[in-house]
Amino acid sequence: MQVAVKNVSEIGREMTITVEDVNIDDAVQQRLKAIAPTVRMAGFRQGKVPMKMVEQTHGGEARGDVIDGLVQSSMQEAFTQEKIESAGPPHISEMNEKDGNLIYTVAFEIFPTIDKIKVKGLTVEKIVADITDADLDGMLETLRNQRMEWEVVKHTAKEGDKVTIDFVGRVGGDIFDGGTGSDVEVEIGNGSMLPEFEKQLEGQKAGSNTTIKMTFPKDYRAEHLAGKKVEFDISVNEVAAKKLPKLDKAFAELCGVKDVATLKKDVRGNMQRELASALKNQNKRKVMDVLFENNELTLPASPVERESQFLLEQASNNIKSQGVDVAALNLDASGFKAPAERRVALSLLVNKIIMDNKITPAEDRVKAIIEGIAESYEDPEDVMKYYMETPEKLSEVQMVVVEDAVVDWVLDNVKIKEVSSSFSDVMAQNAAA
Repeated sequence: MQVAVKNVSEIGREMTITVEDVNIDDAVQQRLKAIAPTVRMAGFRQGKVPMKMVEQTHGGEARGDVIDGLVQSSMQEAFTQEKIESAGPPHISEMNEKDGNLIYTVAFEIFPTIDKIKVKGLTVEKIVADITDADLDGMLETLRNQRMEWEVVKHTAKEGDKVTIDFVGRVGGDIFDGGTGSDVEVEIGNGSMLPEFEKQLEGQKAGSNTTIKMTFPKDYRAEHLAGKKVEFDISVNEVAAKKLPKLDKAFAELCGVKDVATLKKDVRGNMQRELASALKNQNKRKVMDVLFENNELTLPASPVERESQFLLEQASNNIKSQGVDVAALNLDASGFKAPAERRVALSLLVNKIIMDNKITPAEDRVKAIIEGIAESYEDPEDVMKYYMETPEKLSEVQMVVVEDAVVDWVLDNVKIKEVSSSFSDVMAQNAAA
């Protein structure tokens, strides 16, 4: 077998393969003889169809199978011989038979050669944040709100109160579809109703009646109401205010600890873990941004297309889970090309760093991550054993450790500019991402 490789672009290649003395005609005859006993044809018993007729009906298919087999085996051998890794499925651009030889040319792309990762002289903005007493107080307030109860009050309703109402809505004096309600609970200011509606409930108290006049937004989801002026006759049945539990020993015990001091210590510890994880994620993204933006690569089309398709499927599944009709959105893989290119490029860059620096998953860091996962379970030892003895789960953790080591390597080789942030901003950005 002869192989000749031609560079047609930075990552484009053409490989001409000559398979010598293949005797395709003999191989086709052998294949036809092999299938002859199974051929059925009207007027003949199975296996008794004349070879000439077998050749007429199945010769083309047999020839195609023979050539396909030769191409597949010789192509694999050629790529191995030349030590070339194709970035996607090669496609045959030319094929012919000459003097007993099969000669064909395949076109394909390879992954780009990365000589050196550019990081020296670059700056990474590293986010830093601490947990303040105000952050802790805010989290404790959140815990109290989670255990909040509603208490019926006699005062007039204000923002934050819950008002229970009956209502009848009219457009031009006529009651409209969906315009009536009985014992409907409205928390003023939480956005369950239109702001203009909620605002006019302020100042009302149990037993009062009022009329709310408002105009629906022009883009309101109910088309028969969009842009319409409406009036609601309101009867207020009840006004209730939030009653938060006191931050005392009883509340601490309700949260599963013995006293307020222990509660504060545990809550701060949980916040520290959440903050550390969020900072790690955000700073990793910043490192990857710097790598991607400063190391331009020519990317092969096939892996980008595969990644685009993966992102499309991922997005479609997420949208479906929210009850949205994906078909109506007309999503297309091309819309995910930019993030796909980023993912493919970063995969190549990260792999280069791993190979150049011989980065392997440090056992102590693997164990530390698994211990961190296990400590939130009732039986940590069982969870650790599961991770350590399940190759797939262990591999996931090892990859995390390797990626963390890559991030550390980048941070060791760039200038770091610390940017102060707050606990709430870091957590909000992490949730958004």
